[in-house]
Amino acid sequence: MIPAGFGAAALAAASPPRVRLLVDPSNPVAAPLVRGLLQKAAASAQPKAFARRGLALFEKYAGAMAPELVAVEEHDLLGGGADDQRSMVAFFAAGLGVMFLLFSASAAGGALLEEVEAGTLDRLLSSRLGMGRLLVGKWMFITFMGVLQLVVMFTWGRIAFGLDLFSHLPGFLAMTLATAGAAAGFGLVLATACRSRGQLSGIGTIVILMMSSLGGSMFPRFLMSEKVQKLGLLTFNGWALDGYIKVFWRNAPLVELWPQLLALVLIGAGFMAVARRLARRWETA
Repeated sequence: MIPAGFGAAALAAASPPRVRLLVDPSNPVAAPLVRGLLQKAAASAQPKAFARRGLALFEKYAGAMAPELVAVEEHDLLGGGADDQRSMVAFFAAGLGVMFLLFSASAAGGALLEEVEAGTLDRLLSSRLGMGRLLVGKWMFITFMGVLQLVVMFTWGRIAFGLDLFSHLPGFLAMTLATAGAAAGFGLVLATACRSRGQLSGIGTIVILMMSSLGGSMFPRFLMSEKVQKLGLLTFNGWALDGYIKVFWRNAPLVELWPQLLALVLIGAGFMAVARRLARRWETA
């Protein structure tokens, strides 16, 4: 926000003129970048003023310092203050939580392979249970385990780091349930696609690490290029982290989470459809 009369007298003034910068704390790179671009534009427009203030700073502090031709006053759109650190705790809890949730879902889905090796699966399929019901039952168990895992991680963030969890409880529970359900479907896809526990461990680790790095669990997506950020939306992690950022950073109401919740539900349903298709080999074996 540039005040009136800025261009007429600003750069020639004795003290740097002020502009107001509206900041979204969920992107910590944007504000310093804009400040730097403002100083660069001011220095290009008034090189003499830049040199004059640089010499004055050199004489005052006995060392070279970059003069500030434009004073930037930041205004946090989300309130700022002490909650910023807590928001970072929420971001890292979500990023790591989603990544390790995928590892847990993959390991839990591997129980199918153990049942195949032990002959338990054949006995189950000989009953009226059916493969469809069996997969749904395992999906429910893995989803419950995933919800419990995320609740424990965020509760620890509340206890140890003061994370504001309870005021965001509806959005957190909705995102956690959708995230755990999609992760459970992912674990069953890996299990039905692999032939052994060893194969599941190797393939699962590679796929999960790739998804986590691209989706933002390891490195924030807002620090990536625009093209890579869009590629991140092809991953399960990208949608989950976007939803958690809305909840804890933007204080978004439950209704504004519908894009992330819908995407995660569709991803989970797609995973279950693929898992059911792959599991047919055990019915015909």
